[in-house]
Amino acid sequence: MLRVNGLAHVNQLVDDIDAAESFYTDVLGARTFWRQYDQDENRDACLFLVGDVCIELFAPRDEHSLLGAALARYGNSWHSFEWHVPDLDEARVALVERGVRIPVDRPGAFLMTHPADCHGMLLELSPLTMPGDPRAEPGWGPASWRDRDPLGITGLHRVTVAVRDLTAATGWLTGLLGVPAPAAEHRRELDADVVSVPVADHVVELVQARQDTGPIADHVRRWGQRLRSIELGVTDLDRATGHLRGRGLRVEPGSRAGAVAIAAADNWGVRWELAAG
Repeated sequence: MLRVNGLAHVNQLVDDIDAAESFYTDVLGARTFWRQYDQDENRDACLFLVGDVCIELFAPRDEHSLLGAALARYGNSWHSFEWHVPDLDEARVALVERGVRIPVDRPGAFLMTHPADCHGMLLELSPLTMPGDPRAEPGWGPASWRDRDPLGITGLHRVTVAVRDLTAATGWLTGLLGVPAPAAEHRRELDADVVSVPVADHVVELVQARQDTGPIADHVRRWGQRLRSIELGVTDLDRATGHLRGRGLRVEPGSRAGAVAIAAADNWGVRWELAAG
């Protein structure tokens, strides 16, 4: 099975890294702690924290790399999420034994899976802690970000992946992780069936539309099986919503009762959801 220590960060494709970083810093209080150009992939990248939730921006400089092709196809959008693993070689074996292709593999550093082999989940696995990550510093905790966090974030609740076959996707993920398969439940807000798989410090939520219409069916029709959203916990949902609207961002109903979402068109093409707790 695949051993996972926790969620390192969620990866996002953007066509202008300077503008995107500026937006997240100015509007959502993001704190960038790492930035780098990668010659092999011809892309810029940066890591920032919003509260204690880490996002990595990928900005390809051409369309010839895998990241560049993805940006050309999908535009500004979610790309993948990274799990911190204790042993990359062990993780590679667990994937290869299940027939998962690994199109990007840098031994000792990280690898990325082929989403077609993982029911739409593009997984990045790494045993490394990124240089300068404040979360690795002694004394890191809510007091470290509370004063500069306009949303009042308490942590990341879940990442949600839209799939075509919920039973198969659930079996694959729980088999990979060696955990029991949770029962599916109906999510009325989406007219979809949902399975929530606990993974270390977060939940991977798999969701399948019940009909050919609705937000999940539309997502799969447009993007295929793919990461759809992340949900962040906040201390005060009304305060967070007020801040977003005050900065000109549209706020929509979320994917479950009690949650709201930042309109993806106002948030560099990606859906962030917020819920109390």
